[in-house]
Amino acid sequence: MRNFDDYLDYLYGRGSSGKDHNLKSIAKVMEALDNPQDKIKTIHVAGTNGKGSTSMMLAKALGKKVKCGIFTSPYMVRINEEISINGVDISDEDFCNLIDRIKPIAEKCDEEGYHITYFEFLTAMVYLYFYEQKVDVAVIEVGLGGTLDSTNIIKSPLASVICSISMDHMNVLGNTIEEIAANKAGIIKANRPVFVYPQTSEEAFEVIKEKAKKENSTIHSFCKDDVNVREISNKGNTFDFKTYKNVHTNLRGKHQIYNASLAIMVLDYLKDEFNLTEDDIKDGIKETYNPGRLDLVSTNPKILLDGSHNKESIAALLGSLKQFDYDRLIVGFSILKDKDHKEIIRDIASLADKLIITYIDENPRALDTEEIAKEAREYVSDIQIINDNKKAYDQSLKEAGEKDLVLWCGSLYLVGKLLSFIKK
Repeated sequence: MRNFDDYLDYLYGRGSSGKDHNLKSIAKVMEALDNPQDKIKTIHVAGTNGKGSTSMMLAKALGKKVKCGIFTSPYMVRINEEISINGVDISDEDFCNLIDRIKPIAEKCDEEGYHITYFEFLTAMVYLYFYEQKVDVAVIEVGLGGTLDSTNIIKSPLASVICSISMDHMNVLGNTIEEIAANKAGIIKANRPVFVYPQTSEEAFEVIKEKAKKENSTIHSFCKDDVNVREISNKGNTFDFKTYKNVHTNLRGKHQIYNASLAIMVLDYLKDEFNLTEDDIKDGIKETYNPGRLDLVSTNPKILLDGSHNKESIAALLGSLKQFDYDRLIVGFSILKDKDHKEIIRDIASLADKLIITYIDENPRALDTEEIAKEAREYVSDIQIINDNKKAYDQSLKEAGEKDLVLWCGSLYLVGKLLSFIKK
């Protein structure tokens, strides 16, 4: 292969497994690599919403004292962002080197009837990289679900963490909240602690408790009433949680207070293992930045990017808009067709003064822009379709007056594309 893009094309070309997924293929690759995932300490994080932010808070705080790797997805601008150690993304050279080394193993598995998908290949790269870089601990975010996610090849993590669970990816994970919760709870391992976000669904929490009991795993959780909210603003939040007073997170939105509380619970449990102080934990929470999540990328005009793409995260986004003062709300939007798009479009369009619809390029799951417009017309009259992402983004800025707010949302893929324009 000639350059980095060629390597990426090779990786993406491996595709996905669809519904017939299991852990047999990833197990074959990891065995050929001598199972590096079981030679490092890991914290495994699953959930529908908040797992990226929670993972980043954990890694930021742990990185104060030890060498901490983190794997999160999807990336915003470059794939290297997904694999990082103490804030430094994997280099192009190391990334390509890992592909070269794993490629013959993957292709041998392919020949034997165990096709290695894009995400399985990437997972193998992650575990091998962190092992060879001798990380003290790695925070591993689940890609999709839990039980059959290729990251779940870990035998015994230091801790399993389950963030907020809601209805999403039903075509893969199940049609009820109980089925989805059972899938997420698949990361709970025998005799290892599990830390759980306060679930809105009692049914989901019951499923998690049942799985924990079966695995003899101690559950650590909390109620939202255990958190004393001091301040919520468009600059972040301040709160108290248990013995941790005046904790500040720069991540916007009330839901981030509870993500941070979950992270604190995990870090407090592990503080002796990694010699963490209270200040390490509080500073790690405060310094965490999660791009594309209630991300105020400009103050004049006010431009907010948010990757919310399911009902629960959109509800949190719309609730967070109350922290912003604005005259008109100009919304840039697109969404994938396998989401609950009718309700999401209704909720977004009902608040918008103007809706600019664009297309999610190179994604076969993208919902047609005309279809989005058709669903939105019932709730907003001022609609413009601009399929080109850059032109659509530029138009949203032209529309904005000094006191208006521009919001781009509906898809992490789209928000990542916009961030690439902004960073240039």
